[in-house]
Amino acid sequence: MSAGGSGIPRLQDLAYIEVAAQAVAEGRTFDEIRCALVGQAAKVARDSDTDGSFDERKWDRRRADGKRHVHNTVDVLKELMRLGWVERHILPSTPNSAYAHSDVTFRLTGNGVEWTALVRHDRLAAYNVLIGVLLGAHPQFEGFLRLVGARPDRLSTHFTIPLLKFDNRTHHSHQDFLGDFVDYAVDAATQGSLGWSAAREVIDHGVRGYVGRAEQRLSARERVMSRKLFITTCEEAMVRVAFSAAGCNLDYISHELLRRWTRFLGLTNFSYYAPGPPALRFWATSEVSGRGGEVAIRRSVGREARQAALEALPQIWLRQRGDAAGDMYLPVWRLRAAVCWHQRISDDEFDAAILGALRGDYPGLGFRVHLDQATHGATPPSTRPLVMSAQGGMPRVFNIIRVDPTHQNEEARN
Repeated sequence: MSAGGSGIPRLQDLAYIEVAAQAVAEGRTFDEIRCALVGQAAKVARDSDTDGSFDERKWDRRRADGKRHVHNTVDVLKELMRLGWVERHILPSTPNSAYAHSDVTFRLTGNGVEWTALVRHDRLAAYNVLIGVLLGAHPQFEGFLRLVGARPDRLSTHFTIPLLKFDNRTHHSHQDFLGDFVDYAVDAATQGSLGWSAAREVIDHGVRGYVGRAEQRLSARERVMSRKLFITTCEEAMVRVAFSAAGCNLDYISHELLRRWTRFLGLTNFSYYAPGPPALRFWATSEVSGRGGEVAIRRSVGREARQAALEALPQIWLRQRGDAAGDMYLPVWRLRAAVCWHQRISDDEFDAAILGALRGDYPGLGFRVHLDQATHGATPPSTRPLVMSAQGGMPRVFNIIRVDPTHQNEEARN
């Protein structure tokens, strides 16, 4: 299998690069690298488990099955070869052929040896190096960063994709929704505040053509598109139209991977629920200049960013509470999206700021934060609760939040 090309590799987790590089450095075989990557996937699932549903036996079965995670293993090894950190070598073309490569070992290049040594001692510095190399290897990676505002030559500080919500009262068919969906996107684009622009014909042709092709593929398999799938397909079409109009051709999966990568790297954030008309919004949480060995990164992190977020919190809380008809509590994900969008910070910085306020790390704020584990309606799948470590190592999951002003005499006592 070739290691060429510059498209975005199908790596759900950039930490796979670290795990695979370390395994190559240790002289592990292809199958042992596959098992190490299964172990990384299991770790991610274990760390994100908040309800006790993690099943170690499921991951043991995947380790034992030599055909599982073969594609992931091939993709990460191809990427290491593309980055110039692993010497080129033939890789399995399918899971069924993996058995013929199970005992094959690989060799790091000089740059690969340096990076693997660095990641052992300074993980942040190593991932900053990775960012510089990715900028050179993947034009779409750089294009994405520029569009969302993370590069010096950015044209905007954000990138917004309008997404109309389905309304049962007015949308009685797929075509009803599709027409309104296109009109909504066109109206938003004409306002000039999205970070991109396109003519009506471009949006209409791009969205309808994409959706039509998807329907034809299903029809050829004698299947009918469900409402949920139709809405998702419209979103996929709009994402592709928006990025293409901005000069960065991305398929939907590549865009999903890039938003995940850049959030993991502390470079950008995104939300479907930031204040404003319904949309998927991206924004930079860093500035990335240079490339390769000359890359320099300035992130909006740490005490100063968290202090600023907490200072902005009361006014944002009041606006969000007003929109929620005076509820005493708000979903954490909703307030988080509003604060992060307003301050251009990441979800992790918001969570760290809230936990710091609860610990008393920021005296004199003028308000108190209250968290509760109760639920507040359905939690969107693209969001997460706020998790605190409790005694005994068990996580405590908080879904709702309240912000109350404090009196001066109460602050003085504390």
